[in-house]
Amino acid sequence: MPEYDVVANFKVYVEDLTKLPQIKAEIEKLAKVHKFVEEDVGFGIKILRAYLMFKDDSGGMDVVEEKIKLIPGVSETQLDDVSRV
Repeated sequence: MPEYDVVANFKVYVEDLTKLPQIKAEIEKLAKVHKFVEEDVGFGIKILRAYLMFKDDSGGMDVVEEKIKLIPGVSETQLDDVSRV
């Protein structure tokens, strides 16, 4: 059985793009990262998409979402999509 079987796509709204490396490092401490994608949403605003891997039965997505919100430089976090690996 695989160690992780679900990928959750979180939208992370960043207040200061210069803090992006620190924010990524903090997210990596919270969960297994599949990948990060920086996305332009318009008007000079960028979001960070964090694709994080979980066990389906772990129930940790809500906890991780709340912890991401507490990272300095993050203004908002939203669980956008969940899919099986």
